[in-house]
Amino acid sequence: MSSVRQCKRLAKALSSQALHRPPYAAIGPHQSNVLVLPQCRKASSSSGTVRSWILKRVYGVIIIVGVTGGGLLVFKYWLDRQVDNKLSWIKSYYPSGVSEKISDGLVNISNWIKTGTNNSSSSSSSSSSSEARTVVDDRPSNNDELIKLQKDVNMLKNKLSSVEKENYELRKELSKHTGVSPNAVQPGQKTLIEMYSEILTLLTEFDAKSPLTDRKLVHSLPQVVVVGDQSAGKTSVLEMVANARIFPRGAGEMMTRSPVMVTLSEGSDHVAMFSDSSTVYDLKKEAQLKALRHEIEKRMRASVSDGQTVSSVPISLVVKGPQIKRMVLIDLPGIINTVTTGMAANTREDIMKMCRQYMQNPNAIVMCVQDGSVDAERSIVTDLASQVDPNGHRTIFVLTKVDMAESNGLKQERILSILDGSLFPMKALGYYAVVTGRGNTGDSIEQIQRYEREYFAKSKLFQNGMLREAQLSTRNMISAVNDEFWKMVQESINDQALLFKTLRYNLEAEWRNKFPGERTLDRDDLFEMSKADILTQAASLQVLPPTKWEDILMNSLWDQIGPKVLDEIFVRAAQSRSSDEFNTVVDIELHKWADSLQLASLCANVGMTTLFEQLHNKLADLKGGKFMTLSQGLREEVERLSRELHKWESYNIDQLKYVQMSALDDKDVTAEDQWQSSVEFMKSTLSKQVKQASSDLSALKGPSSFSQRWLGWSSQTKQQVERQAILEELDKFLKAEPNHPNKLFVDEVLTVQRSLKNKGLIVPEKEIQLAWSHAYRLHFLQQTQQKAHNCQKGFLLRQHSPQFACPEVTFFWRVQQVMQSSARTLRVQILDREVRQLEQQLKIILDNIGNDEKRKRDLIRGNAVDKAEQLKQVRLIQEKLDSFRQSLLKQQKRQTN
Repeated sequence: MSSVRQCKRLAKALSSQALHRPPYAAIGPHQSNVLVLPQCRKASSSSGTVRSWILKRVYGVIIIVGVTGGGLLVFKYWLDRQVDNKLSWIKSYYPSGVSEKISDGLVNISNWIKTGTNNSSSSSSSSSSSEARTVVDDRPSNNDELIKLQKDVNMLKNKLSSVEKENYELRKELSKHTGVSPNAVQPGQKTLIEMYSEILTLLTEFDAKSPLTDRKLVHSLPQVVVVGDQSAGKTSVLEMVANARIFPRGAGEMMTRSPVMVTLSEGSDHVAMFSDSSTVYDLKKEAQLKALRHEIEKRMRASVSDGQTVSSVPISLVVKGPQIKRMVLIDLPGIINTVTTGMAANTREDIMKMCRQYMQNPNAIVMCVQDGSVDAERSIVTDLASQVDPNGHRTIFVLTKVDMAESNGLKQERILSILDGSLFPMKALGYYAVVTGRGNTGDSIEQIQRYEREYFAKSKLFQNGMLREAQLSTRNMISAVNDEFWKMVQESINDQALLFKTLRYNLEAEWRNKFPGERTLDRDDLFEMSKADILTQAASLQVLPPTKWEDILMNSLWDQIGPKVLDEIFVRAAQSRSSDEFNTVVDIELHKWADSLQLASLCANVGMTTLFEQLHNKLADLKGGKFMTLSQGLREEVERLSRELHKWESYNIDQLKYVQMSALDDKDVTAEDQWQSSVEFMKSTLSKQVKQASSDLSALKGPSSFSQRWLGWSSQTKQQVERQAILEELDKFLKAEPNHPNKLFVDEVLTVQRSLKNKGLIVPEKEIQLAWSHAYRLHFLQQTQQKAHNCQKGFLLRQHSPQFACPEVTFFWRVQQVMQSSARTLRVQILDREVRQLEQQLKIILDNIGNDEKRKRDLIRGNAVDKAEQLKQVRLIQEKLDSFRQSLLKQQKRQTN
């Protein structure tokens, strides 16, 4: 007997559930769990009686659970092929020592089966006939025998479920020693369901972006669409399928506010994750389950637009775990009869439209969930299902809360009429009764499954033989849905691949006609190209020669500080009576300006403005590149954000102040070349200022001359006529007193007003002061310009006569020295630090934009990029479809062999 026990243990370890399955395990319809017959190498011929005893009972189990009478022969044939093929799939997964031991064990089992099959062939034949009669005859005449047989089946199936779990644990234990996961696939490969889910996600993204058609292409791929009236229990059904309570719940309120695409896949760990997130939720831990439910609810509410109650934006969720069927389900909001307070007025219509859109997919499996505890006449979903799928070729009906229906006194005949399809006008592939809980939200899935088994074992519906066992339990329903799903996938995948092949051909032809010879650069490609160009151009700022930087900065500095230097400091100093007084006023004003940091801050602003002007010029050079006009918005946004972020460091401003104060300490021109340089700077500056002042004065009085009015075909306004008259009166003061102070005295204002009054013009004082500021500025600049010409040769003469001192030249030389030292300091600060800081800021800005798909779409726009985007997505989807189709064909060949 000890040898027999050893044989049993070996058989259990080498059962079809314990053995590591090859990649892409069978997914065809009507799968069954076949137990490997026990035997070991050391078994002697004297154990024939034991073998016969074991064979009879194993055949009985196989017959009862619905496996055909020839199942053992099929298994033997499979073993023979595996042995003949030298079990290559085992050798690819396990070390050589382990694979050889497994191969030897299977060879012994195969040989033993050959010897034992002959002894039990007659028994197998009779059992097969009995099974065939059972399948054909749904209602045997002897109800007592049927009830007893069904009880035995239920008990054996429970044991089978326990064996499956033990086998899975054995596989996990084996994986610890071999280093191979019990559900592993080839390195770098994905499971079929993972490949299929990836295609669905890509199609969802394509539909969201593509204006090609109003019909969503993702709705043409096989999916299991779960629809039902609100609170019908469809969420509970989904949780039974996923083996975890993953969805948010509410007492009577609408919780499912958007479609949830759940991809179910077998895995060693029971986990869940969102398709767009790397966070993994451990479904065995209640805290993480709670966090997952909270995140789902949060995403649903975020997807709903303001003023609406539901959203059509799907949430994609992946659930993996032991013994989970592989398929894709879409959970839709429950259909409602009445819009309640707080809901949008169009909520009911939006839900119906959404459900109809998903259900009208000719390749969708419609899981129609009906609440068994309420009157069937109140159902809306059955009418919708009969409209969308009138022949019931792809509808599976699920009656929930059967326990509540029976306890509430619903007649057994009525339940039977629902589940045999005679009560509703709708038709379906199959009708199933399930129990998804006792109304206690704290129950685990294991507790609910146990309660369901216990209920159906005791239910009168089951005991009286009114319902077939295959129609009962979530387990049977899930198997049926899974079979139909993969059947639909196999039937439709070729059409889907052809559809996208045609779509790709059309888009490529359109691209060749509209953009001949151009690369198909989508939004991501253009963004990466623009990012590289922007960063390259920013780095090239350091390549500009130092002299060019200083020339640019000098011009920019004078544009900023010139008005204050001339209109405030220089004009005030010019009112002095002597050169010494002039120099004193200049010295005080310049030092006060520099010491207050106003000059340094102004120069820092000039430095930053100049830096971004050069960046702008560099980026503008990119406009001529291919497709670069499409990313013009991106460059403008990057430039704007970098201006906002970039700050000149305070210690740089302090450094500027120190340099400027040092430059101001040099108060005299000691060399003739310095004198000549200062005179040239003074003359060029005054020349520009005279032109600007003359232009401003002309604009003040308008077309005053006959030629201006004739050539410009224009005339003066009344205000311009008055201002011209004011300027004529003020010009008398300046001619009478060339060295007139910069202020107009009160008596002079009154004189002007009286004079104009005699001419019939009444003018306010502010108009006279405005005209004086323009007239005096032009007069002062012209006088100073004449002094510059007179001081051209004054460097030597000033030492002999005070009248040739030319303090104005010294003033402009000091200003020039401050500007040159500031420009040099700014250039060093820009090249040593500011350009590198700018590059870092640009990279951060571009990275942030690159991670925001909406901003990228807003900033990179154009017909070319939209077409390239579509073409790239279609190519990718077609490649994924072809890869999935090839993997599916390989699996079918393995099943056939």
